[in-house]
Amino acid sequence: MRAQALAPVLAVTALTAGLLVAAPASQAASPARETVPLPTVAPIATGPIFTGALQDLKPRGYFEREYVVTITNPQVYSYVGDSTEVTVSPAPTSPQGDYRSRIIVRAPSNPKDFNGRVLVEMMNTTTTVDLDIAWEHSHDYLMREGWAYVAITVQQTGINALQGFMRDPQRYRSLGLNLLTPSAAADAAQGARDPSLAWDLTSQVGALIARGGATSPLSGYDVRNTYLTGQSQMAGYAVTYVNAIHPRHQVFDGFLVAYRGVRATNLQYAAPVDGAVPNTSGSVEQRRLAGGGAPVINLQTESDPLGFPSGDDSALWRPDANTEADRFRLWEITGSSHNDRWGAEQALNILERDFGLPFKPACDWTAPTGVNDFPTLFAWNAAIESLALWAEKGSAPAIGPRIQRANGQIERDAAGNALGGIRLSPMDVPVATRGPISEGGLFCPLTGFQTPFTRTVLKDLYPTKADYARAVRKAAKADVAAGFLLKEDAAELTRLARRGPAKEAETIREY
Repeated sequence: MRAQALAPVLAVTALTAGLLVAAPASQAASPARETVPLPTVAPIATGPIFTGALQDLKPRGYFEREYVVTITNPQVYSYVGDSTEVTVSPAPTSPQGDYRSRIIVRAPSNPKDFNGRVLVEMMNTTTTVDLDIAWEHSHDYLMREGWAYVAITVQQTGINALQGFMRDPQRYRSLGLNLLTPSAAADAAQGARDPSLAWDLTSQVGALIARGGATSPLSGYDVRNTYLTGQSQMAGYAVTYVNAIHPRHQVFDGFLVAYRGVRATNLQYAAPVDGAVPNTSGSVEQRRLAGGGAPVINLQTESDPLGFPSGDDSALWRPDANTEADRFRLWEITGSSHNDRWGAEQALNILERDFGLPFKPACDWTAPTGVNDFPTLFAWNAAIESLALWAEKGSAPAIGPRIQRANGQIERDAAGNALGGIRLSPMDVPVATRGPISEGGLFCPLTGFQTPFTRTVLKDLYPTKADYARAVRKAAKADVAAGFLLKEDAAELTRLARRGPAKEAETIREY
């Protein structure tokens, strides 16, 4: 599959709370905890890795390794009606042998530099290719703080792309998550996205990292806490994992769900609806994030869910909570878009390097408007850090103000920027109009847009560069105090602001 296969898929597709010292997730959730078997793992030979890190890890004191993971006694799950109760049965035997996938592990080279935390990501395959979205956004934070990171290929779709790896065509030949029901096998567009094996694969990898001992890729590392994340399409998987699988397996200590829509992925293959990936029914219970006591942060951009729903969906816009049985935060980041410049550039570089993408899409904006470069990565960093502190110390994150909506639309100021939400300094000290949805082909609509203010407007708002830098520094300091920005990231925003408002407002026309 190449660009022709990518096109249709890409086109579709501050108040601070008090502290609550809550029980660990394993104690607060359902007592019917099951023992999750460990998978077997085998290192893949040194060589180029599909979706290998774009960054040079060695100078940062990190390694990157890759492993084949064989699922042990896989099970498949089905919902009981509209509830989150599930029935369980053994997965059918594959005529192609064991069910195998792969993981990528990035961690400090010296175990003494490891902080005890592991972020596990279900890699996003909306483009039909594995992308490490959480790493793309937060690699600087993760390496700065000494995290380990594990990425999982959870779909046969991703394996299909791996097996077309142009730099090493034989590297992934033994992999296969080939559980395809007859109806899934007959669905050429979405059948390979059958999620049936993703749940045990994810739980077993999490269990391996948490308690695998000598068999773990992190053997010799003092792993204390593991956290699971999924973004966009994989946010749908994460919602289902939190609601249906976590109460049984209780492997992870917390969850970061990013950029979700209003639905959640089904436990098994379901026929697509209007070309969309398999979804659950309209059950509110199956779509409402509820971690059973494990902390959950739902990080949303201004464009999520796509289509600007009115904000009355009780499953998505549910109340924040901090009780022993329910710990939840919804953080809506004003000014951000589903796939901003920061993430889009890295994704395109991976696709070009590993998948043979013969071009980089030129988005159809009229200059000087360009791709939204709102730094959502800083919200990711704060959310990951807040999730860990919540799980480990009982320190509840700040409650974020919600984006203002009325009659199905986001309310905006005179400049066209959204009102409400978690704003960060680019919105409190604006230099441009930022929107979540734009025009163009492929995934251009998801990158949003950014239209710089005129130089006259910028001069009126910020007479000098020093005035602008001072305003950014003040706003960033307030965001740190509110709990939505880390100190190191506030310093970076302040450093960038010294370039002046005109430079900060500049955009690019295409990648």
